[in-house]
Amino acid sequence: MLAAAAIALAVAAAAFERNPGGDAGALSSWGLGARADALGRAYGALADDAAAVYWNPAGLAALERTELTFGYGVPFREVSDVTLGDAAVAKPLLYGAAEGAVGAGSLGTLAAAFAFRRAGEIYEANETGLTGRTFDDTDVELSLGYAHSLGEKAAFGLALKNVTRNVGDYADSGFGVDVGTTYRPLPGLGLGAVVRNVIGPNFRLKAIKDVPSLTFELSGSYELLGVAAPCAALEITREGFYDVGAGLEVTPVKYVALRGGYYTGDERPRAGLGFHFGGFRFDYTMRFGGPLGDCHLASVSALFGGEPPPSDFVIPEEEGYIEFEPAEEPAPEEEIQPENEEGEESPGGADVGGSSGETSEKP
Repeated sequence: MLAAAAIALAVAAAAFERNPGGDAGALSSWGLGARADALGRAYGALADDAAAVYWNPAGLAALERTELTFGYGVPFREVSDVTLGDAAVAKPLLYGAAEGAVGAGSLGTLAAAFAFRRAGEIYEANETGLTGRTFDDTDVELSLGYAHSLGEKAAFGLALKNVTRNVGDYADSGFGVDVGTTYRPLPGLGLGAVVRNVIGPNFRLKAIKDVPSLTFELSGSYELLGVAAPCAALEITREGFYDVGAGLEVTPVKYVALRGGYYTGDERPRAGLGFHFGGFRFDYTMRFGGPLGDCHLASVSALFGGEPPPSDFVIPEEEGYIEFEPAEEPAPEEEIQPENEEGEESPGGADVGGSSGETSEKP
């Protein structure tokens, strides 16, 4: 199955050209969370947390409890003025019972995210060379996502985003829309499809127009015995460029996850580590190499709302159901009449011989 998926990605990519880089909005493309980056950004089919509002909004439908997550990153070790920060919250909209309770109905999942990316102290240059001045490049992105399940195997999601970009003395904002779906045809197998920038944020900084490209992403993942989860994704832009990401997540012990991946967009391998215990999770990722040094990303997440309570009623496996029989009512007791001193029954229970009131003799 994994070999077939790899062949399908190779055939699809053969019709396009590798992305040469230089995309508009490079800072905004970093995404949310450390787990996704450790898996080579091939997270569209696996996304099941608050960070799904960026990677595939349909993945929000998998949440059963409210989640809050924070992330921070240093993209280039040799450049101190480039930083990333993000926060996201996702809440299932349940009715009929409290969060985490059995029998709750769902109106979908709502999420909101904030992302801040900054590159400072960039040297300014013109036609004659460096001017001796510097400027900052800052992106602030606000997102609002919603997802709802489509039956037991599929889900649909939508993300609305507003990006404000500041470059030197110029600033502008743009509105965008992403859509995504997930489908799980078999136990352990996950498929995802995302269309980013269905409506792309349009920026105009002085005379320069900056528009993120319409991008299609197909992804797949497969959980092996609950211990390993390989994943892969193919991104194709409207201009005909593509990038491929692949990763593997392994859980050798109950609370620890080891991750590794590769993404052709930056041509850098990465490795990651995750700890999760109860409602708390910590993820760390490191990208290796690059002309500006290694990259470090970390994120922490917390879940709120109780776990589903255990049921007190257990149906016996052999009987299938329990049949209750009504208890039998006791038979009414016969009324015993008291006897007089001569051994005769009281007048209420004796035979009356006539109107004279004399009683009949006993045989």
